[in-house]
Amino acid sequence: MWKAKALLAYVGIAALGSIAMDRWYMPKLHSEILQVEAEKLVVANQLTTARIIQENLHHVRDLVFQNMEVRGYVDSLGVETSLFHFLTESVQDLKLTLIGVKPIPPRIEGRLTTFPYEVEVEGDFFKFGELCSKFENSRRIISLKDFEVDLVNASENIDERLKSKNQPVKIKMTLEAYWVK
Repeated sequence: MWKAKALLAYVGIAALGSIAMDRWYMPKLHSEILQVEAEKLVVANQLTTARIIQENLHHVRDLVFQNMEVRGYVDSLGVETSLFHFLTESVQDLKLTLIGVKPIPPRIEGRLTTFPYEVEVEGDFFKFGELCSKFENSRRIISLKDFEVDLVNASENIDERLKSKNQPVKIKMTLEAYWVK
């Protein structure tokens, strides 16, 4: 009988201990868990920011190496070759037709050499917008100086052209690439 009373007392003390732990320790533990979760979120945001900065710094490094003469770095491709590769890849990706690329004699002004080109492409006007976006994001500094847009089949009836959503256009543009010594 005394074993049953001792067991009952033990269970009662354990119950009181667990209630006390639940009342005093668990709220503290819960607040600590919330604090750790908040710190985890801050660290995750800092890591994401660090990755973005790292990518931007790599992009800036690539811009410097692709557009400037840097001691100890030899560019295996010249300005013209890398621009032509970039242009042909971009045009193929966007399913445009590259009609012609005509280099214009470069201009040298101090340390800056400008390589202009007359480029003619044919395709969808919205794809031309995507091509301009690719120019903006390229590792080679490329500026679109001017462009002229003409309809490919200008002789068609105007009503037939209005029915077609993606009327093909011919775009003549002047691009400039740069090299800094």
